[in-house]
Amino acid sequence: MSKRIALFGGSFDPPHLGHKALVEAAFGHLALDEVWVIPVGLPVHRQLSGKATPKQRLSWLASIFADEPRVRIVDWEVDQNTPTPAIATLRRFRAENPDIVPLWLMGMDSFLDMRGWVEYPKHQDLCNVVVFARKGQTNTTKTMGWQHAKAISDAQGAGHVLFIQADLPDVSATKIRHNPSAYPSDLHPDTCKAILACYASD
Repeated sequence: MSKRIALFGGSFDPPHLGHKALVEAAFGHLALDEVWVIPVGLPVHRQLSGKATPKQRLSWLASIFADEPRVRIVDWEVDQNTPTPAIATLRRFRAENPDIVPLWLMGMDSFLDMRGWVEYPKHQDLCNVVVFARKGQTNTTKTMGWQHAKAISDAQGAGHVLFIQADLPDVSATKIRHNPSAYPSDLHPDTCKAILACYASD
């Protein structure tokens, strides 16, 4: 039997405890063997803050998940000198793991923005999507062209979406960037000091 692997991409600018909580929820709900956390190097659809380097964000993620041997921090996108869309990462995964259909983990906002992704909806040939709603969010009735699955075991092949209500903290990297000193409790103890110093206003 092939491994069940989930991919969790994002800017992680900066990484925070909400990211860790989503990964923990994924392990709790999906019987995963591994989660691969894949920070962007140069994003396609947005500007990074410019505060932290890609290598810093990679290092912080390694610290945050150091206690979880099932999490792999992947440098595929960080090592690129050009913006790397999700479809390129999915194709690389397929090329290196042809027998595995990965699960792509994301929040509700990211899912609803997928139509703007490069080459969408070709992603539906390469993965299944698991969408986590935060506290107060309701599941959407939109499937964006994906086949709705009530459980991940129902998904035969790629192209399915599973919605999960999870008790995730209401924290965002945007809030932390705008006022880092107000959110130390939302940062991992091993990275808090470095992130606060890095994102402090000039």
